[in-house]
Amino acid sequence: MTFTIVARCPETELLGICLATSPLGVASRCPHVRGGVAAISSQCHSDWRHGLAGMALAEQGWAPDEIMGALRQKDRFFDYRQVGIVTADGRAAAHSPTMGAPWTGHRVGKGFVAMGNGLVGPGVVDAIFDSFAAGKDLPFFERLVQAIEAGGAAGGEAIGHKSAGIIACAPGIERPLIDLRIDMANPLPQEGGDAIRDLRRVFDAYEPLVPYYADHWLDNPQASYGDYLAMTAAERAKLSATVR
Repeated sequence: MTFTIVARCPETELLGICLATSPLGVASRCPHVRGGVAAISSQCHSDWRHGLAGMALAEQGWAPDEIMGALRQKDRFFDYRQVGIVTADGRAAAHSPTMGAPWTGHRVGKGFVAMGNGLVGPGVVDAIFDSFAAGKDLPFFERLVQAIEAGGAAGGEAIGHKSAGIIACAPGIERPLIDLRIDMANPLPQEGGDAIRDLRRVFDAYEPLVPYYADHWLDNPQASYGDYLAMTAAERAKLSATVR
């Protein structure tokens, strides 16, 4: 009951995941991202242990298919899980469960995975895949969000989307550059709310500040985020070139 884009940007080498679902708090359970290592999402009866184990193997240089095989061997309930993996070198793999609720499936592209379970149909994953594939000229974070918006516009989950999130990391930086989450749509989907729409609102407000929080404020304690936003577009572009 989750639809997801797991991806790497070939220009910036950023790794990221964006996802939405009908249960609560999806971003606290499913995505695992480490800059320079891998992006892994475990969903559909998610198992956070797969994210940790998969990340450890990716750090040792294992390929996504090899990682997937190791996870399968360790988990007798693997056919209840859906897993997408993209490593820092752009290799990608996905597994969709035989025990997933209809519709469940995935598509693997060059450096990215589009996948989902409990969806209205395959058109949701197709829309995520096509949006991300067509967005090569977009900033990576925007490209991730637009892919999930496309999945939602294609129907997503018929019962609505209560939570959503985006997380992305850069090589050599320990903390995520962006880690935003909507744990509960306000109001709830049955009352007309939608977590994807809420994520877009929060993302649009926070995204211009990513370079500021990434490093600018660390060495400029006198500069408020208002000062940063008051910079010209050219001044901010110099700071943001490496983190988009």
